[in-house]
Amino acid sequence: MILGNHQSPWETIAALVLFPDLAIVAKQELLKIPVLGWYLRYSPMVIIDRGDTTGSVRSMVTACRDALSDGRSLLIFPEGTRQPVGSPIIFKRGVELLYRTLGLPALVFAHDSGRFWPAGSVLRSGVITVSLLPPIPPGLDAREFFQQSQRMLADEVARLAG
Repeated sequence: MILGNHQSPWETIAALVLFPDLAIVAKQELLKIPVLGWYLRYSPMVIIDRGDTTGSVRSMVTACRDALSDGRSLLIFPEGTRQPVGSPIIFKRGVELLYRTLGLPALVFAHDSGRFWPAGSVLRSGVITVSLLPPIPPGLDAREFFQQSQRMLADEVARLAG
């Protein structure tokens, strides 16, 4: 399972190159976006309906298990939506559930793409830095995992922001 901060559209596109055979956990609302929505609908992504909390959790776990059995890695943006550079890193609880339920190690990756492609803006030139942090082994207490992964990502994003 791969966890990353979410600052721009760049990391979703780049993740497909950085991590082959990937299933991205994505919100259902993205299906309405032309081109991206079509791609998500016909690709091996894990689409969740955030409006149906109980149903989406069950379907997310099932779809993630299916992706894993097909040999795919999972990518989740634990913040749930894009955040501006400098915003605190605050995870949604779904990442904790996936970690605990699926028993996977977690690879945390951080980047600074929001400096060059902030939400609601056009892409500017620059060099985006990506950091791959040491994996978190499976089997930690869910709370410990949640705190450790959130802290690791927040610390590295802050370091990249300089």
